[in-house]
Amino acid sequence: MTALRAACHVHSDWSYDGAWRLNDLVRAFRRRRYDVVLTAEHDVGFTPDRWRRYQEACAEASTDRLLVVPGIEYSDADNCVHLAVWGNLSFFGEGLETKRVLQCVREHSGVAVLAHPGRRHALERIPPSSFTDLTGIEIWNRKYDGWAPNAQAMTVAEEQGLVPFVGHDFHTARQFFPLAMTLKVEGLTVEYVYDALRHRQCEARAFRLPATRAAQGSPLVAFRGAERIRPPLARTVRMVMRK
Repeated sequence: MTALRAACHVHSDWSYDGAWRLNDLVRAFRRRRYDVVLTAEHDVGFTPDRWRRYQEACAEASTDRLLVVPGIEYSDADNCVHLAVWGNLSFFGEGLETKRVLQCVREHSGVAVLAHPGRRHALERIPPSSFTDLTGIEIWNRKYDGWAPNAQAMTVAEEQGLVPFVGHDFHTARQFFPLAMTLKVEGLTVEYVYDALRHRQCEARAFRLPATRAAQGSPLVAFRGAERIRPPLARTVRMVMRK
C-alpha cells in the first residue's frame, strides 16, 4: 500500500465560480507536494454530457506525479446543504434534495461527504436517518472555517461514525493551506482512490499531523486565536496593497 497526499474539495474553472484551469491546479498543488487533487465542481451548469467531458478533461490534466480525481458538489434547492460526491457515478442532476443525492450515492456505491457543515446551519438540515449514507463530514473547510477547525463537526463525526475530512474548498489562492487527506492506495489511479475513500482508508491531516488533534485541547485554542486575528489582518493587508 502507498500513502498519497490529497488536496480535497477543489474547484476549477469548470465551476461557475472557479477561475483556475485544471492544468494550473495540477502545477500549483504539485509544487505543494500533493499527489492527488479531489475536485468537487458545483452541480450548477452540469449535464450528463458535460460530466463526461469533465471526466475526460481531468484524465488529460493528470500527470504521472499528480492525479486529478473528478467529483461533484451537489447542493439542494435552497443552496444550503452541499455534498461532495466521488465514485464511478453518472451525473444525478442540479438542485436535488439531499436525500435523493444520498440515495443515488448509496445505490451506486459512491462516496458522499457533508461539505462545510457550519455554513448556513447546514448540519441542522441533515435528517438523522441520512447520516448512515454519508462517508464523512468536513471538520475543517478552509474557505468557511478559516484557520480553525469546526469543533461541532468533529463531535458529529465521532457520534455518527463518520470519517473526518479536511477540504480547501479551493476557488482562489487564498485557500491554499496545509490541509490534506492521506489516502492508502495500491497505486496512483482514479479507481484506487475511489476504493480508498469507499473503504475509509483515509485520514485527515493538518500541518502534516492528524487533524483530529487540532480540533481539541490546546491546539484548538491556538487555531481559534489565529482565526480571530486573521480577518482584520487580511483586511489591513488588502488596504495596504490597494495604496
